[in-house]
Amino acid sequence: MLIDKRTALREIAPYAKPSNAIGLTLFLIDYTVYWTAIVGVLFLPDLWMKFLAATVAGFKMGGLKTLGHDAAHGALVANRKLNWLLGVLVYMPCLYNYRMWVYDHHIGHHPRTNGPHKDTYTPFTKAEYDAMPAWRRAMERLYRSPALIGLSFYYLIERWWDMKVFPRAHMPERYRRAAWPHFAFLMCFATVYIGTLIAAPAYTNLTSVQAVLLGFVWPFLVFMWNTGFALYLQHTHPRILWLRGADEDNAPYYDRSELMSVHWVFPGWFGTMIHDVMDHPVHHLHPRVPVYKLRAAQAHLNELLGEYAIVEKFTWSTLFDTMRRCKLYDFENHRWLDFDGNPTTESAPLIGELQTRELMASSRHAPLLLPDAQVPEAA
Repeated sequence: MLIDKRTALREIAPYAKPSNAIGLTLFLIDYTVYWTAIVGVLFLPDLWMKFLAATVAGFKMGGLKTLGHDAAHGALVANRKLNWLLGVLVYMPCLYNYRMWVYDHHIGHHPRTNGPHKDTYTPFTKAEYDAMPAWRRAMERLYRSPALIGLSFYYLIERWWDMKVFPRAHMPERYRRAAWPHFAFLMCFATVYIGTLIAAPAYTNLTSVQAVLLGFVWPFLVFMWNTGFALYLQHTHPRILWLRGADEDNAPYYDRSELMSVHWVFPGWFGTMIHDVMDHPVHHLHPRVPVYKLRAAQAHLNELLGEYAIVEKFTWSTLFDTMRRCKLYDFENHRWLDFDGNPTTESAPLIGELQTRELMASSRHAPLLLPDAQVPEAA
């Protein structure tokens, strides 16, 4: 029997206690590593050293983004205003508009996980794919290609440019109005930073082009790739359910979004490097569990969920198998398809009659919780 949500939340709540000391330490470490790598790009003697430093900077931007994610949830440190400040600071080198991200993540992603709104790697139906022009079908094949380079282009084009930089007309006015100062702040930072790189010949052995490529373009592309990689895995899996239709019909599933995300198990050392961001289902159950407590909280949640937990040990073969299977989605039968429309999975387990009854019963006395909906107002 599926554990009810109230009990699961009560069990996980002790992990949702941020620490100012730990949160600030992680911020200082990641910020120092990132800016040290940028200094290395500019002043290390050999080009291969500079390229290595640029790659480190790109990967560390992913770590900064993860810390910003925690800060925006009010979970990195215990102080609300300090969370806001740290969130803005770590998103700055990532060129993330803090307010845009809060709106997209807290108002779109969490309340309606894997729903019909545009989210990271939301799958298309076969009919939608066939209706695309040839160039767009080619892009979709690249995005979901085992060649993996498409992950960088996908996140750059479909997510960062679309929802992470400047306010969009479809946003509610209060969020759009609040996002403009953050956009201006990012443009000021980008102007100063890129201008400093262009002036590199005056103080380094790099040309302006080399400095911009190694100090800005390459780290940003690496960041786009590792972010696309993480977000693809978090909600793409042969057992993962995606939804269309009215919110009231989907509410029982939205209310149990920890069942609609994947716990990919990586070696402990790698998990530490990426702040255990792939211990993701427990974050959907209780978004205020900080990254430095995710591993323990996720292990506890796996025990509570039992067979309902979607846990997958990461190997390259499991990744490529997932990418082979998960191209398009049949929302009527809840199964994944390839680009020719052939089913590659059985119907998602949560849609089965027994599981649906249990899911409905477990949610009946625990109404749809949208804990993040209040965060944008407070941040």
